[in-house]
Amino acid sequence: MARRTDKRERLVAAAKTLIHQQGFNHTTLADIAEQAGVPLGNVYYYFRTKEDLAAAVIDERADEFRRLFDAWDREHSDSRARLLAYIDLVGRIRQTLATAGCPVGGLCEELDRLQSALSGKANEILKLHLEWATEQFRQLGKGEQSADLALHFVSGVQGMSLLAHAFGDPGIVDREVRSLQGWLQAV
Repeated sequence: MARRTDKRERLVAAAKTLIHQQGFNHTTLADIAEQAGVPLGNVYYYFRTKEDLAAAVIDERADEFRRLFDAWDREHSDSRARLLAYIDLVGRIRQTLATAGCPVGGLCEELDRLQSALSGKANEILKLHLEWATEQFRQLGKGEQSADLALHFVSGVQGMSLLAHAFGDPGIVDREVRSLQGWLQAV
């Protein structure tokens, strides 16, 4: 059973990387199998279609963020510090964002453009971000403004990711991270 899980995990990990770097549409099951070191025929044992594998990638990304949010909730007693930890993470992956874009925002956009049935499932990851950020602003005492502030916050992160990728410039992330940090201190 451990062997079965290992291959499945390798396939999901390879798919996460390749879909982020190449996009969903340009990534084939053969690419994923090769990257994972799994014979192509074996992929179908774990995933019937590329869409099934992409659904597993979406689930894994959502779980990653849930774990991150839980860790920040444990590590920081202050909601502002949690939001700053989020921004710090964005700053640390600045080069990745400039090279390949946001792994979540890019996937949501592509699946929506392709009119994929997975579009709604992928969008749930961004919804998760918005809900978490809304709760942080609520804890900061922002009441009815919390959802709007969360939308501004997540939009800022997604916008900087899009622009950094479009221009291949990680400096955009640096500037926007500083701007969001300042905004958070003033809110």
